[in-house]
Amino acid sequence: MSNGNVKTNQDFDNLSKQIAKATPVGVKMNAYNPTNTAAASCPKTTAGKWEAVSDPLPPAANAQLCSCMMDTLSCVVADKTSEDDFGDMFGFICGLKGGEYCAGINKNATSSRSYGAYGMCSNKEQLSFAANAYAKAVSGGCNFKGKATTKAAVATPTASGCSSLLKAAGASGTGVVSGGATGSSSGSASSGNKTGAASALSAPVFNAGAISLGMYVVGAAVSGMAMILL
Repeated sequence: MSNGNVKTNQDFDNLSKQIAKATPVGVKMNAYNPTNTAAASCPKTTAGKWEAVSDPLPPAANAQLCSCMMDTLSCVVADKTSEDDFGDMFGFICGLKGGEYCAGINKNATSSRSYGAYGMCSNKEQLSFAANAYAKAVSGGCNFKGKATTKAAVATPTASGCSSLLKAAGASGTGVVSGGATGSSSGSASSGNKTGAASALSAPVFNAGAISLGMYVVGAAVSGMAMILL
């Protein structure tokens, strides 16, 4: 703009010339007959090219399930704990016993292709689930240098739908829970989580790259094991 007047540059003139060459042709709605209506199929899994599969799918986001699960825990991440410390804690816990304590939050889409029922919960909820599993197996295990704390657990949460949701998820969190964020109480337990429902997932801020616990296991060898947490 110069002295209150807009002055176009050469790029504008070039674009105008190209637009002027366009000759769009409209079509009436009743004459529209698309031929490309076949749904696209997922690509086949091939080494080094495409590893994710369409079945099973990750669990649907379900805030009620996560809340119900948290009520049952007797060991949870302390409120004062920074997310900067989550990586070491995940690495230590998930690096033990082949990831046994983290089966309920598993998000491995390329190896075992199984998903934990709580893999869509928040970072803190997932870590609390893993810490609780570890604490139940190890005497005095709920410490983590003050980064975890004990609380009163509710054996059977009274909130509507919790009983069926938790039953479907299973004690280890490897079952399948149907229903989305509204917390539908319908669910079917299936060890290994062979099916899942696509939905808007609650993506945790802390992520291990290829959405698997493999990075956590590596972290255990590098830094997590240095945390003698008891």
